[in-house]
Amino acid sequence: MAIKLIRQDVQSLFDAYHERKSEYDSLRAAGNWAGAILSGGMVLELALKLVICKHLGVPRLPVAFQVHDLELLFYCSGHQQALNTNKILQRNFRVVLENWSLAQRYEGAKSQADADLLHQALFEISDGVVSFLTSYL
Repeated sequence: MAIKLIRQDVQSLFDAYHERKSEYDSLRAAGNWAGAILSGGMVLELALKLVICKHLGVPRLPVAFQVHDLELLFYCSGHQQALNTNKILQRNFRVVLENWSLAQRYEGAKSQADADLLHQALFEISDGVVSFLTSYL
């Protein structure tokens, strides 16, 4: 059985990852906390999808991973064991799960404290979730 792949190849996903990261940085710098939180989650989602492609050795993301379920994507990334054994990474991932969803597209303002909490969970140098994943991109 062949794996059905979506149109976006790994390079397109990588370009989107960098574009979303740039948007995230701009939104934080402008004090747009809700927008930064939404973009930060998308940065993580794209990083996970890139890691999945690498883990599976495929040039395009399989359709099965065209989802926004961060827990499923992390599990399928091949790094669940690291999440299970690294308590700080696990805590940071939980912070993201509790503070991000695509439903935020329709919600009101967030505080700088909310944005800072998510930023630390994503980009903490040693155990931020995106920081951890970037070594596998």
